[in-house]
Amino acid sequence: MINYELKKASSLEDGCRNLYEIVSLLRSPEGCPWDKKQTNKSATESLIDEAYEYLDGVIKKDIASMREEIGDVLINVFMNLYINEENGDFPPQDALNEVCEKLLRRHPHVFGSLHTENEKEALTLWNSVKENVEGHKEKSDDFFEHIPSSLPPLEHAYEIQKKLKKVGFDWNDVQGVMDKVKEELNEVEQAIAENNEDHIEEEIGDLLFSIVNLARFLKIRPNTALMRTNRKVRNRFQSLFDICMSRNIPIDKDHTAEMNDVWEEVKKAERS
Repeated sequence: MINYELKKASSLEDGCRNLYEIVSLLRSPEGCPWDKKQTNKSATESLIDEAYEYLDGVIKKDIASMREEIGDVLINVFMNLYINEENGDFPPQDALNEVCEKLLRRHPHVFGSLHTENEKEALTLWNSVKENVEGHKEKSDDFFEHIPSSLPPLEHAYEIQKKLKKVGFDWNDVQGVMDKVKEELNEVEQAIAENNEDHIEEEIGDLLFSIVNLARFLKIRPNTALMRTNRKVRNRFQSLFDICMSRNIPIDKDHTAEMNDVWEEVKKAERS
């Protein structure tokens, strides 16, 4: 047993110190067997999960959930930092110093004499510093070298398209993107008519890619948009389920007409 008494923080500095100290105790010989087994890989996987849970709270505008989930995000960030320190890779302050220096360096329009008029100019300046001052230029024959292959497919498609946009390989206006979506949908229909499963899969992939492109062009994160719709459908069907149970309407294929009526009723209630 570790004798530890939490002194609630009254500043960000004290809060960060408390959390880092608790993480270090959990990793100590007397600590938790589960925490001691965590690696950078497992902590990062947990970090991704917690980030999505935080995002869910943001979308719901649930402040209590946001407060809890951002804390869980920090647990995994600090766990990664401690594991790196534990392994002798680098102390946490080195990572913090490096990112602070980078932020100052890449914002010469804020911390220097340069000036930008808008978001686009600020991003152009950021990339210019990244390439010309820091030397982060493409050196590999792989054009997509810096896009992590471990990204989920939806995010991977989004990052591929962002990379293409940087070199000017992009649509001139949203109508061109929408026409492409319609074109890909027509090709899905043709593949279905052929009854060729492999071809259908290929065309469905092209359709999804074009829809991700539409979202990107409109400055919408496709993953966030899909999360929002998933939540909406879950909530609607749960309401449908509750109403059907109260009216003794079975949830099965033989009662789809009644279920559709209730579905419309739920949608109408939402709008009102």
